[in-house]
Amino acid sequence: MSQAVTELLAQLVEATTPPPDHGEPEQILAAFDAMIATRATLLHALEAAAPIGPTPAGLDLADELARRDQAWLAALGLARHAVAERLVAVRRAQRRS
Repeated sequence: MSQAVTELLAQLVEATTPPPDHGEPEQILAAFDAMIATRATLLHALEAAAPIGPTPAGLDLADELARRDQAWLAALGLARHAVAERLVAVRRAQRRS
């Protein structure tokens, strides 16, 4: 893995901020939208860099990136669940009225 690829991975990890703790779905989605735009640019550059092979530093960065991605997946899942609960509550209220 070249130094340029390692630097891009480091920038990608830095750009992948943790999701907000206990935020409302709107807050989580807004934070995700801001983060994902930066990530898209870096991922495109990383694909163009064509890594030669993994280095220990690159593997550590990839592991950290995977942990952050999992945190985002969990946060987005919770946000989806919260929105679904809101929709169910609205539909129940509509049936009662």
